[in-house]
Amino acid sequence: MMNKEKVFLNSLVTLNFSKSFLYMSEYKMLYHLNRMMEPFVKAPKKEDDPALIKLMREKVLDLYLQDANNVLKGYYPKDLLLKFDPKNHLLRLPKLLMDSVSISRRRKTGKTKDLDAEIEVPDYLKRNYHFQTDGYFSDHSASLYEHQVEILFNGTAQAMRRMLIGHLKKRFPEKKFFKVLEVAAGTGAMSGDFVKSFDFNELIITDISEQYLNLAKEKITDSRVSFNVACAEELPFKDGEFDLVFSVFLFHEIPRQVRDEVFRESFRVLKSGGVVALCDSIQMNDDSRLNEVLDNFPRDYHEPFYRDYTKWDVSEALAKNNFKDISSEFHLLSKYFSAVK
Repeated sequence: MMNKEKVFLNSLVTLNFSKSFLYMSEYKMLYHLNRMMEPFVKAPKKEDDPALIKLMREKVLDLYLQDANNVLKGYYPKDLLLKFDPKNHLLRLPKLLMDSVSISRRRKTGKTKDLDAEIEVPDYLKRNYHFQTDGYFSDHSASLYEHQVEILFNGTAQAMRRMLIGHLKKRFPEKKFFKVLEVAAGTGAMSGDFVKSFDFNELIITDISEQYLNLAKEKITDSRVSFNVACAEELPFKDGEFDLVFSVFLFHEIPRQVRDEVFRESFRVLKSGGVVALCDSIQMNDDSRLNEVLDNFPRDYHEPFYRDYTKWDVSEALAKNNFKDISSEFHLLSKYFSAVK
């Protein structure tokens, strides 16, 4: 590697690590605030196994090196690593601190359905995922969600999402995705990076939460992009419309039967030769040293379908739903699949 490239690579890795340090500091702040309020709340478990901490540091470094290399290969622009709004970040912190106490109170009491009873969504979604306030169904929740996720993953969440872009670019270097569908886009964290990384004619972004989708609309103003409130297992589109259907962090939050329904719908709306792709959690025995982490996560963060997902054979499910040419890889705590119709 040329010295100039090496300096550039190291600068991007350092930038990512600086974000990790910031989010780790905020996690410690939230953790100690909640510990001060015990026994009225229950703070999440703090990891104190030296061997696991060392392993995670090594894996984070590997992730950040891959992220920087993806920029060097032209898979996505370096601007994606530079995105940071310090003013709004700081303005969110007081709300995050207050909300963390409410979250820890639900964790203590086991209250998981503290929601508006009038929400019209499938029953499996009527819960406080991660014990978060309002679940996925309020402007308040939407405004904090991405920040909360980055704190949870020590600033690595967006880099893990970007690995899906790298996976697609490596697997299908010549393929053109003219019409694209993103399901369960949330507040559009991945959507914005996709828009800046691919040439396409049309991208339709969907999510079951109108509030989360409204925030995505504020962030993404590209004229090629449209938004549609829709359930991933009941897509309001015609057969054979799309070249690519993708999702990020969806499948571990839905029951096994619904996962199959999502694959069936994805197959239906894809053109022949179209691609389905997903980013989600790693699974049991992807790295056996992390099995205990996967086992503990759903208890601390109310993920009722997560444990089953970690044991679910995604490749088998894709094949059962008529997909072929299935491929997978994983980085840090996330795993990536793609397959062809």
